[in-house]
Amino acid sequence: MLSRTIHETLMMKRVPSRSSLCTTCNHPTPLLLLVRRPPPPPITTTTLGLARTYASKKKSGGGKKVAGISSSSKKGIQEEEEDEDYAGRKGKKKKGGGKAFEEDEDDDERAGETEARFDLKLLEREMDEAVTRLRVALKTVVGRVGRVSPALLDGIKVDHEGTRSPLNEFATVTVKDGKDLLVTVYDEAYLKPVSAALYASPLSLTPQPHPHSSLSLRVPVPKPDWDKRHVLVRQAGDACEGARVAVRAVRARGVREIKDKVGSKDEGRSEGKKLDAATKKRTDEVDTIFEQAKTVLMDE
Repeated sequence: MLSRTIHETLMMKRVPSRSSLCTTCNHPTPLLLLVRRPPPPPITTTTLGLARTYASKKKSGGGKKVAGISSSSKKGIQEEEEDEDYAGRKGKKKKGGGKAFEEDEDDDERAGETEARFDLKLLEREMDEAVTRLRVALKTVVGRVGRVSPALLDGIKVDHEGTRSPLNEFATVTVKDGKDLLVTVYDEAYLKPVSAALYASPLSLTPQPHPHSSLSLRVPVPKPDWDKRHVLVRQAGDACEGARVAVRAVRARGVREIKDKVGSKDEGRSEGKKLDAATKKRTDEVDTIFEQAKTVLMDE
């Protein structure tokens, strides 16, 4: 009780009274009255804004005072603002770090899904590439019978300056009189290596200098006899069998990928049927190519 009275007394301030007179000389004498000191104003949104203005001006060197806020209140508000700023920066950092971590996890999951996914279209493209290689290889075999075609020389490589390059990089090939090929080089320096490549080919070619052009070679294409035709048919059959082996190798790898990358049995069974259908389509195509080549080679 006594401490409360002392506290209330300290909160009072002494104010002189104007209405008191001296009892001896009748002159006014000030009397000391105890008046309660008003409490400090509460901190509101407006007060907080003024404090922030004061803090910003103090940092920039303004040094102006904000009315209505004591120094202790200003200091407390500044400390609270610094704590809030620190907490906000820390929270943003954690949030940003968490977001980056989540993005990394999502990228890893997507990469894992891409690696673990069974891709039938990729296997089909590899099968088609095997069939395309077969068509190119049979051009040199089938081109030796029937009508002469420049495609007969597509597989020839020319040795020049230590590298082997296709013939079409050194010369053009055209048909002459329906039975010979005319090879015209781009430069006279290419004439000797091109002629050597034609001699060394397995097509039994004998290039001859053209009588009217120093940049051209006339290449007669001999017609194969009956025995040679049978040999060509066997060569075509070997090329087709190599294409079938390549297609089946792709299918075998696809079967392993289905076991490793497809989870459910129903989905694996469905993908396996699709893979078998794609394999049969390419092997049937190879069989058709062989029959067509055999018909051309054995035609009288």
